[in-house]
Amino acid sequence: QSLPKGSARPHAALRRALRFAASLGRYFATRDRALAARTTEDRSNFLPPLRGSTRPPSPFPAHLPASLGAFDMTPHRKRVAVIGGGISGLAAAKAFRAKGHEVVIFEQSDGLGGVWRETYPDVKTQSPKELYAFSDEPFPAGTAEWPSGDDVRAYLEAYAVKHDLVGATRLNTEVKALRRDGDAWLVTSGPTSGGAAVNELFDAVAICTGLHSKPRMPTVCGEFAGAVLHSSEVTEASLTGKNIVVVGGSKSGTDIAVAASRRTPHAVTWVRRRDVWRVPYHILGVNFKRLLYPRAQEILIPSPWRQSGLGRVVRWLIAPIVWLHFKMLETIITLQCGLARRGLIPTTNVADVVACDLPMVTDGFYEALDAGSVVAAKGEIARFEPEAVVLTGGERVACDTVVFATGWHQTADSFFAEADRSAIVGPDGLYRLHRHVVSPDVTGLGFVGANQSFATTLTSELSAEWLVRYLDGQLARQPTEDDMRRSIEDQAAWRRERPAAKAYGGRCIAPFHFRHVDELLEDLGAKLTPFNTSWLLPPDAVAIGKLLASAPAYVVTDDEGKPLASVVSSDKCSAASRKPLAATVTPN
Repeated sequence: QSLPKGSARPHAALRRALRFAASLGRYFATRDRALAARTTEDRSNFLPPLRGSTRPPSPFPAHLPASLGAFDMTPHRKRVAVIGGGISGLAAAKAFRAKGHEVVIFEQSDGLGGVWRETYPDVKTQSPKELYAFSDEPFPAGTAEWPSGDDVRAYLEAYAVKHDLVGATRLNTEVKALRRDGDAWLVTSGPTSGGAAVNELFDAVAICTGLHSKPRMPTVCGEFAGAVLHSSEVTEASLTGKNIVVVGGSKSGTDIAVAASRRTPHAVTWVRRRDVWRVPYHILGVNFKRLLYPRAQEILIPSPWRQSGLGRVVRWLIAPIVWLHFKMLETIITLQCGLARRGLIPTTNVADVVACDLPMVTDGFYEALDAGSVVAAKGEIARFEPEAVVLTGGERVACDTVVFATGWHQTADSFFAEADRSAIVGPDGLYRLHRHVVSPDVTGLGFVGANQSFATTLTSELSAEWLVRYLDGQLARQPTEDDMRRSIEDQAAWRRERPAAKAYGGRCIAPFHFRHVDELLEDLGAKLTPFNTSWLLPPDAVAIGKLLASAPAYVVTDDEGKPLASVVSSDKCSAASRKPLAATVTPN
């Protein structure tokens, strides 16, 4: 039937585009159903490689190594070794003790706080205080929006005291080896300064050493008469009055360069291999958290999570808008920060590195470059001379102190047995951890804080809560081995195709903070609805805490149904003589 005269007739090209989109949706929906019906091994072969790439064989072992033993995932009291006393260690210890488990914290330094215990001058967080806090403990009133190193250190110390974690900690104690012993873990520890080692049995182990425990120092030929430091060793005294070269383009590199320029009459030479995009704390006067952290921002970036057929079609349709969005961001940052006139324009695209390779701008950095108190140089140190360094470009720079802000080694801790290490880290260097917490091939053990993000405190807290419930068999969505392998391989396949996502051993969750948090909360049984989650606001620890509180509550109980009180430590492992206890689960 013909349309009335003057009415709008759909354009033929639009009709063809809609038919094409519908066909794509049907194709992806059929493909997803076929994938879901296959086993993990079949999926690896069924998924076609992306153009120009090859798909390596599955990294998972065909069977569980006999040395790994079994683990009783019932809610009985467990004796838990928490290795590391930083943010993630405090989160793990508090979560396990809250459920009635025994906890021993091993900390190799002389105090709690991790990397925040001793920091270089003028450091502050890259995340606002409402995001860098535990959900049950906001920063004290009056704390700056981006807390200083002293603020964070005091906050963590107060948190440890409040939750009675100090007495559960063995300071100056290093874990030297970690091995399976039947259905328990044998932990070998000893004084950091040297001395006799002690062997102890634990039912479970939480690895909370984070990503910043083993400094990476490049090897440079030649002899240097001055001081050579890692960024973690920098103090007020090591900068004052010195002639300094700082190596590293990360935020710690620019932080230290600026801090040094305020403490010495000499120009500080800042050396970096390449230029990277740096985000100002305020973009055109707007707090960056309101532009880059909201949930809506995450849908603009290709993610490691499998999408529905409709989702892929929508992403294809909005691709030009996404491209324009990031190009506008690049243009704004370039103009606001004067990157062109300073010769600091990166060769990468923001969209490709919008993860953990997108640092904040150090306060006063560009002003120091303009004033000449910080001098930028490109390249690396080719060799040392007694009173100078020679760069790869041939430039000789006189100095008496060299600071390497070159990051940290991202390898499994040396105390692991080889069988465990190879199960946790694949041959491609990517960690094989479900939810960044557990390996399906290493039982009775999990990681807390084993991911890099701008919400480390919050994600560590949720990961700790997830781990204790997983080991107690109390997750609302308790994963099977197949569930874990499928999720791990999906993430690994995506990261292999995206260079920026390989950083930190593939353990960077930025910029998908909301997606990661949502998964943990849903596994815990929290009640997420469109009415208690926001698409336009940045993550907030207190708001996330309210969602966490909606998860079913439980504590370990005795045979009479009475809750067990948490304890600091004990001399014997319960694995040898325990009997399973019931758990009281109370939906909120």
